[in-house]
Amino acid sequence: QAIGTIQNGLSEFSSKYLGGSFKANYKLRSTFSTEISNSLFQKWFDCDNDETRNEFIFTTYHHVQCIAYSPFLCKTISAESVYLEFLILQSLVYENEKDDWVGHLLKFISPVMEDNHLKKLKITLTDSSLKKSLIENAVKLKDTDWKEVNVCILDYLFNMGDNSSELYLSIYKTVGVHFHQKSHRKKSEKKSSSNEYYSYEKYERYEKYERYQKFNKTDDDFDPTKATDYEKSKYYGKVLGLHGKVTKSYIRKKYLELIAKYHPDKVFDLGDELKILAEIKTKQINAAYEWMKKKYNI
Repeated sequence: QAIGTIQNGLSEFSSKYLGGSFKANYKLRSTFSTEISNSLFQKWFDCDNDETRNEFIFTTYHHVQCIAYSPFLCKTISAESVYLEFLILQSLVYENEKDDWVGHLLKFISPVMEDNHLKKLKITLTDSSLKKSLIENAVKLKDTDWKEVNVCILDYLFNMGDNSSELYLSIYKTVGVHFHQKSHRKKSEKKSSSNEYYSYEKYERYEKYERYQKFNKTDDDFDPTKATDYEKSKYYGKVLGLHGKVTKSYIRKKYLELIAKYHPDKVFDLGDELKILAEIKTKQINAAYEWMKKKYNI
């Protein structure tokens, strides 16, 4: 709804005052869409652009997962709609360093509004361009924390009976052996193999918890009400993992990386200790970012 409102408002303004000039319209969007969307998100969701994008990422990810692993939804929702959601998700994740993520999405989707509600998303790409973008973005996500999105795309295509198309084979090549390791569909898999994989997952979770616990043992006694600006800068910089030359975009990038890592959806199956730790770290990260935003006018 927010994106549709922005889109319609800019289009109406451009048509009325700019005479439909493509150059003027593009400049208007690139200049004002960030400020406009931030104001709307603050008003409607009590979240800024970065916080809204983070929630949008997880909401979209879980939505496509629901579709990919549901035989009913796979057959009832059009492939084009699912491809579009995957492209939106890829773009939100890969473009997370940029301010104007709304403007980036509007390059390939056009929200259609009706009675001030989002009716549908109209894609502005051809089918071949859409699939090409999915393949290219899969490569970009390969070595990130969001590489599982590529696995989800393959699972969706596999469950649709599409395991020979260029889209499937290209992303399969990008994912490689990891897809075999994560596949849960092999009915012939022996019970011992299942137990072995389960043991490996438990070990991986424990290892993650050890790393998180080690990271948490820093500056537990910090009191922002008594700290000087220098002490806050040092502490909050450490919380966000800032090093070297610090810029606004760098601060935003580190914040988005950390807040996504500790998101409840990322730790829900890693044990109560890690859930509590993630909650503590999320509060620390948000406090650090809020201070940085005011300090550097982000």
